[in-house]
Amino acid sequence: MQQTLDPRFTVMAVGMGDAVEARAIVQQYAPNIMCMIDQNQQTYQQFGVGRAGLGAFFAPQVAIDAVKITREGFSAGATIGGDVMQMPATFVVDRTGQFRLAYYSRSIADHPSDDVVQAALRG
Repeated sequence: MQQTLDPRFTVMAVGMGDAVEARAIVQQYAPNIMCMIDQNQQTYQQFGVGRAGLGAFFAPQVAIDAVKITREGFSAGATIGGDVMQMPATFVVDRTGQFRLAYYSRSIADHPSDDVVQAALRG
Protein backbone atom coordinates (compact mmCIF):
# COMPACT_ATOMS: atom_id res chain seq x y z
CA MET A 1 0.00 0.00 0.00
CA GLN A 2 1.45 3.32 -1.07
CA GLN A 3 1.12 6.33 1.17
CA THR A 4 0.47 9.84 -0.08
CA LEU A 5 3.29 12.18 0.80
CA ASP A 6 2.68 15.58 2.33
CA PRO A 7 3.32 18.05 -0.52
CA ARG A 8 5.41 20.24 1.78
CA PHE A 9 8.14 17.60 1.78
CA THR A 10 10.49 16.20 -0.83
CA VAL A 11 11.77 12.68 -0.28
CA MET A 12 15.13 11.81 -1.78
CA ALA A 13 16.82 8.41 -1.85
CA VAL A 14 20.49 7.85 -2.60
CA GLY A 15 21.42 4.59 -4.27
CA MET A 16 24.37 2.97 -5.98
CA GLY A 17 22.90 1.66 -9.24
CA ASP A 18 22.72 3.54 -12.51
CA ALA A 19 20.06 5.96 -13.75
CA VAL A 20 18.06 3.30 -15.62
CA GLU A 21 17.95 1.03 -12.56
CA ALA A 22 17.01 3.93 -10.27
CA ARG A 23 14.18 5.02 -12.56
CA ALA A 24 12.79 1.47 -12.67
CA ILE A 25 12.89 1.10 -8.88
CA VAL A 26 11.27 4.49 -8.31
CA GLN A 27 8.52 3.75 -10.83
CA GLN A 28 7.81 0.35 -9.28
CA TYR A 29 8.12 1.09 -5.56
CA ALA A 30 8.14 4.83 -4.86
CA PRO A 31 6.97 7.09 -7.70
CA ASN A 32 6.75 10.13 -5.39
CA ILE A 33 10.44 10.31 -4.50
CA MET A 34 13.57 11.69 -6.10
CA CYS A 35 16.39 9.14 -6.45
CA MET A 36 20.01 10.21 -6.69
CA ILE A 37 22.77 7.85 -7.85
CA ASP A 38 26.13 7.63 -6.11
CA GLN A 39 28.06 4.81 -7.76
CA ASN A 40 31.29 5.70 -5.93
CA GLN A 41 29.57 5.84 -2.50
CA GLN A 42 30.98 9.31 -1.84
CA THR A 43 27.74 10.51 -0.23
CA TYR A 44 27.77 7.55 2.14
CA GLN A 45 31.39 8.32 3.07
CA GLN A 46 30.73 12.04 3.55
CA PHE A 47 27.88 11.29 5.97
CA GLY A 48 29.88 8.62 7.81
CA VAL A 49 27.68 5.72 6.69
CA GLY A 50 29.99 2.73 6.74
CA ARG A 51 29.87 -0.76 5.38
CA ALA A 52 28.38 -3.66 7.30
CA GLY A 53 30.56 -6.04 9.21
CA LEU A 54 29.50 -9.65 9.36
CA GLY A 55 27.51 -9.00 12.56
CA ALA A 56 25.43 -6.26 10.90
CA PHE A 57 24.99 -8.28 7.72
CA PHE A 58 23.99 -11.53 9.41
CA ALA A 59 22.07 -10.05 12.36
CA PRO A 60 18.99 -12.12 13.31
CA GLN A 61 16.73 -9.17 12.47
CA VAL A 62 17.94 -9.32 8.85
CA ALA A 63 16.50 -12.85 8.43
CA ILE A 64 13.29 -11.91 10.28
CA ASP A 65 12.77 -8.85 8.07
CA ALA A 66 13.53 -10.85 4.91
CA VAL A 67 10.76 -13.32 5.79
CA LYS A 68 8.40 -10.45 6.64
CA ILE A 69 8.87 -8.56 3.38
CA THR A 70 8.63 -11.78 1.37
CA ARG A 71 5.27 -12.51 3.01
CA GLU A 72 4.16 -8.98 2.10
CA GLY A 73 4.92 -9.73 -1.54
CA PHE A 74 8.24 -7.94 -1.86
CA SER A 75 11.60 -9.36 -2.80
CA ALA A 76 15.09 -7.94 -2.68
CA GLY A 77 15.88 -9.50 -6.05
CA ALA A 78 19.30 -9.31 -7.60
CA THR A 79 21.79 -6.78 -6.37
CA ILE A 80 21.59 -3.75 -8.61
CA GLY A 81 24.90 -2.04 -9.21
CA GLY A 82 25.57 -1.64 -5.54
CA ASP A 83 27.41 -2.86 -2.52
CA VAL A 84 25.32 -5.32 -0.50
CA MET A 85 27.50 -4.54 2.51
CA GLN A 86 26.70 -0.81 2.43
CA MET A 87 24.88 0.14 5.60
CA PRO A 88 21.69 2.18 5.27
CA ALA A 89 20.96 5.45 7.03
CA THR A 90 18.01 7.82 7.10
CA PHE A 91 18.22 11.59 7.34
CA VAL A 92 15.53 14.24 7.61
CA VAL A 93 16.87 17.65 6.61
CA ASP A 94 14.69 20.73 6.59
CA ARG A 95 14.80 23.43 3.91
CA THR A 96 17.28 25.49 5.95
CA GLY A 97 19.74 22.58 5.99
CA GLN A 98 19.14 21.66 9.64
CA PHE A 99 19.22 17.93 10.35
CA ARG A 100 16.06 16.89 12.16
CA LEU A 101 16.96 13.19 12.10
CA ALA A 102 20.20 11.31 11.52
CA TYR A 103 19.48 7.60 11.89
CA TYR A 104 22.45 5.31 11.35
CA SER A 105 21.20 1.74 10.98
CA ARG A 106 22.56 -1.01 13.24
CA SER A 107 22.16 -3.72 10.58
CA ILE A 108 21.36 -3.81 6.89
CA ALA A 109 17.70 -4.43 7.80
CA ASP A 110 17.44 -1.67 10.42
CA HIS A 111 15.40 1.40 9.51
CA PRO A 112 13.68 3.99 11.67
CA SER A 113 10.02 3.42 12.36
CA ASP A 114 7.46 5.55 10.56
CA ASP A 115 6.70 7.22 13.91
CA VAL A 116 10.32 8.35 14.29
CA VAL A 117 10.41 9.80 10.77
CA GLN A 118 7.01 11.47 11.18
CA ALA A 119 8.15 13.07 14.45
CA ALA A 120 11.22 14.47 12.70
CA LEU A 121 9.04 15.84 9.89
CA ARG A 122 6.79 17.59 12.42
CA GLY A 123 9.96 19.01 13.94
